[in-house]
Amino acid sequence: MHERFDGALRRLLFAAAIGAAPLAASSGASAASFDCKLAALPAEKAICGNANLSRLDDSTAGMYLLIVGSGAPAATMSRVKQAQTKFLQTRNACGTDIDCLVDAYTSQMMFLRNEKSNLGL
Repeated sequence: MHERFDGALRRLLFAAAIGAAPLAASSGASAASFDCKLAALPAEKAICGNANLSRLDDSTAGMYLLIVGSGAPAATMSRVKQAQTKFLQTRNACGTDIDCLVDAYTSQMMFLRNEKSNLGL
């Protein structure tokens, strides 16, 4: 039952993230939070080549920037920045594995939403 709940939660968060972001161009190259023309890592190329992942990347980056720009306490900022560094390492280790990338983004979004809620944003 726990696995079924985790899968449902993952799908719900993925759908919410891509639904909350603006629609990407059909090429998928314009929505990532980084310049797809400079994408060098396999994970970056996978994100640029997949419109849903690109929107998820945008949503995650937007949430991160909202928290970083909020004037949060130093302890929160340190925790969020450390989590972002770990997230990027995890994401990049996924390479072109779409399920792995979705899992990495979903976990980071859950963390960031919790931090945002704790800050009252």
